[in-house]
Amino acid sequence: MATVKILHIAAEVAPFVTVGGLSQVMYFLPKAQVKLGLDVRIVTPKYGEMKESVPGSIIDTQWLRVPLGDEESTPIRATLPVEDTENATYLICNMRSCDIDSGVTAYLLENREYYELRANVFGYKDDHIRFALLCKGTLEWLLFKRSIDPGSWLPDVIHCHDWHTGYLIDWAKRCPRYKDLLKDTRIVYTVHNFAYQGNYDFRYATDKLNDTGSRLLAGITDKNLQMQNPLLRGVLYADGVNTVSPTHAREVLTPEYAEGLEEYLNLCKNKLIGIMNGLDFEEFNPENDKNIYRNYSPKAFIKAKLENKRHLQELFGLPVDETKFVIGSVGRIVPQKGWDLVLEVLPNLLRERGDLQFIVIGRGDDHYCQQLFKLKRQFNKQLGLRLVADFAMPRNIFAGADAMLLASSFEPGGIVAFEAMRYGAVPIIRRTGGLNDAVTDFNPTTGRGNGFSFESRTPWALYGAVVEAQVYYSSKINWHKLIENCLRFDSSWEHSAKKYRDWYKQVIYTL
Repeated sequence: MATVKILHIAAEVAPFVTVGGLSQVMYFLPKAQVKLGLDVRIVTPKYGEMKESVPGSIIDTQWLRVPLGDEESTPIRATLPVEDTENATYLICNMRSCDIDSGVTAYLLENREYYELRANVFGYKDDHIRFALLCKGTLEWLLFKRSIDPGSWLPDVIHCHDWHTGYLIDWAKRCPRYKDLLKDTRIVYTVHNFAYQGNYDFRYATDKLNDTGSRLLAGITDKNLQMQNPLLRGVLYADGVNTVSPTHAREVLTPEYAEGLEEYLNLCKNKLIGIMNGLDFEEFNPENDKNIYRNYSPKAFIKAKLENKRHLQELFGLPVDETKFVIGSVGRIVPQKGWDLVLEVLPNLLRERGDLQFIVIGRGDDHYCQQLFKLKRQFNKQLGLRLVADFAMPRNIFAGADAMLLASSFEPGGIVAFEAMRYGAVPIIRRTGGLNDAVTDFNPTTGRGNGFSFESRTPWALYGAVVEAQVYYSSKINWHKLIENCLRFDSSWEHSAKKYRDWYKQVIYTL
């Protein structure tokens, strides 16, 4: 069988820019797919801050005309550079190309007004225009390449990510200009977080303004575009849809997790699946990670883990005592991560469990941080805080903590649990989303399992899970088995990439 050709399109891609977790997915997933023999390429905007991160890029296509609205009357490409005017019916873009060290070719859409002269990646009132331009610019680039060379590279699958690329799916499926071009191309859609549906909060739209996806998309600069929900449209018109865990794929069919889209998601449930994200095992490797104090492996970890624990206690100014049960928390301090529940339980835990230490790193909502500072004054020898962004410290916590607490109200992917287990920190989780798929409760009789869990969002449920974990911690034979199970858990991108490969083939051959 011929090599499957994949084109990813995303708003952020590492190593060019890194704002959220999507950028890391867009680096590691294509890298793993290339290792499986897939022909993988990526399209993303060329932002202003990328001047130093794209050395060696070359022009692939110059003076590309991207229609603002009436595609049929717009030439595919300008023969000369044209200055935009108030009456222009198109925007001029270039497409550059460069190779990433992952072995993937990246294409960077250039436009001075919407990308290169902006200081940030996200956060503008015209973000809907900027990402609609990315979508239509990609389609116009593919159309132009085919117009000058009928044998030019064309993907078998276009893989779109999050709301920023939902516009492409609608145009590709319903705009006559692209119908012949993409008649043999399948389009799949990964939604990493259903809470973000566009440059507008559609959950609070009135019935009159509520978008059902039936009307054709407005023009790129049309004022009505902002009120059209790109995530909804991507879900409706994609050939296949996935989110980043099997459990979350089931959760989003319910009002609690669907962010107002449960009606549409249930209509599309036959094409909705869940595929877990992964870790790059070369990047996250306790055997050679220079960020941690002592390296170790699944075969030899007991002594090194204790040394890392003592080092972690020193870093956070806590009493150095390897008998203490150290729980870590890494990530945003926001409601999604369960901090209302954690802060309800934490004072009692610290008061009743004097042999417990709790370490927190991350940024978040001010009222949560203020409560943590207040607790720090009360439990100075048990609570360690670093409420700032620190990209090196989390691995020290994973390597030194006995356990990690993940009490999320919802968690599509649960990547922190993967990172923690990769370094032998036992997860204590609330059963939701990717956390549910990654963590199985430890069974001392069989020796199987890699963590502890609770389900209800109640203080006693969380308290009980922590106490259960601490009881097992007192049995070193059981606890060392737990650590070994975590260290051997396969959360690699290779595993995830195989799932995506199988999904692509299923979509290609069943439609």
